[in-house]
Amino acid sequence: MAQPHNRTLKTVSVRVELFGMARLVCDCSLLALDLPCEATLTDMAQAFAMACPALRGLAITSDGTGLLESYTLNVNERAFVTETGVHL
Repeated sequence: MAQPHNRTLKTVSVRVELFGMARLVCDCSLLALDLPCEATLTDMAQAFAMACPALRGLAITSDGTGLLESYTLNVNERAFVTETGVHL
């Protein structure tokens, strides 16, 4: 008999530093987000849009799945992420 799966989603707290118009619209320089440990750019964009809905269409795509071309995500000052399926 198969055992039921205990799906506890492990998360990590991250801080996202904002610049330019994103900082002005959100009225803060840092956003704290809780993301799945295996988060992708899409997960981050969706959490970002929930934390600051005004970013949708400004920095985040209207469907909430990624960043607009004029924005980029840098992870720990070591890698830029532009592909929506790439794990952060």
